[in-house]
Amino acid sequence: TLDMLATRAPRAPSLGTDDDDAFVAVTESFASLDVADDVERAARAKRFASDDRLLDAARAWRATSTDAAATTSEVDVDTDDALASIVRTASDAERWIAQLKEPATSAHGWLQQRSALASSLALLSSNAAASNAKRARTRIYYKCETAQTLAVRIETVITRDLLVPLLSCLNESELYASWLPKWTTPTRLGVRESVKVDQVGRCSQLVVITCDCPWPLETRQVVLNAVAFDDIETLGDIGVLLQTRDCADDDRVPPKPHDEDVTRIDVDGGFLFRRVPDGWANAEGEDPCVDVGEDDILVSFGYTVDPKLEYIPNWLLNFIVRTVIGTLWGAFIQVAEDVRDGKRPEHASVIQEKRQTLYNWVDARVARMLARP
Repeated sequence: TLDMLATRAPRAPSLGTDDDDAFVAVTESFASLDVADDVERAARAKRFASDDRLLDAARAWRATSTDAAATTSEVDVDTDDALASIVRTASDAERWIAQLKEPATSAHGWLQQRSALASSLALLSSNAAASNAKRARTRIYYKCETAQTLAVRIETVITRDLLVPLLSCLNESELYASWLPKWTTPTRLGVRESVKVDQVGRCSQLVVITCDCPWPLETRQVVLNAVAFDDIETLGDIGVLLQTRDCADDDRVPPKPHDEDVTRIDVDGGFLFRRVPDGWANAEGEDPCVDVGEDDILVSFGYTVDPKLEYIPNWLLNFIVRTVIGTLWGAFIQVAEDVRDGKRPEHASVIQEKRQTLYNWVDARVARMLARP
């Protein structure tokens, strides 16, 4: 079973960093680096990566002090697997940051889905005023880039005290099936099982998620590699890159089950957490958001999914766009609020257990984010 595989899955390769005393302090500014040669650049890159500063790691490697250093390389990124992974993953993270900071306008093909958001938030809120307030703080967009893929983008403004609960909902992947909505009508759809195969660092992980699908579709499964990164010192962002992995490119990935037909799908996406940008609350064409506070945080989530179909049927696309997306996101925010308010003992227990190793660090980094000019 996946649970058995999770206990014996091999760890990801070590980044090859020096001991803790040599690690780059989290408050060190990338701008202060004086990089001498490729060996030092590679070492600095790996130290940054070990501290979840993925983008600063890539910047350290890309930095060149002299032409001689660039032409007399003692480190080959093509043969250094750890360094190659850092550079490749950072490039993907930078691509998603750029996409999530770009306005989601019709000029870029985005369609806004207001009806799904309104109905899902109405179900999750205790009164109409609360529903309207949440709706103004959340925006959902989608587009079909091809007949086989669906792209989704969601933005929500949250209060500072909701960030740790929200991150706990993301990070505690073993609890996904306990709170993610499931449907039996008009069609069967929902997460059946979520298994963490590997944990890397504070909050990066490899997760296998199995979903029930409507007949005649086979069960769908996604193997997601979630890589968290802290770019507060340089750009003021925290993010999570989400990408599919398979057995061919990652030896941690378990084989597909043998006792049922399962199709593995492709997902490419990311989360971005940052201070609410100037102008977001009153962007043209959007519902105005009048209650954005100085310490509020903008959560942006985007992904493209290929469900491995020749084309996405209209009935399934309409159900996903009009019902599933808004309901899932509404549940995500509601569960985070429940965690904050002490209504989710399982999450509360995990947060307390990881307080020293993870969530105190998150609090400190958020304080740094909000203190930046």
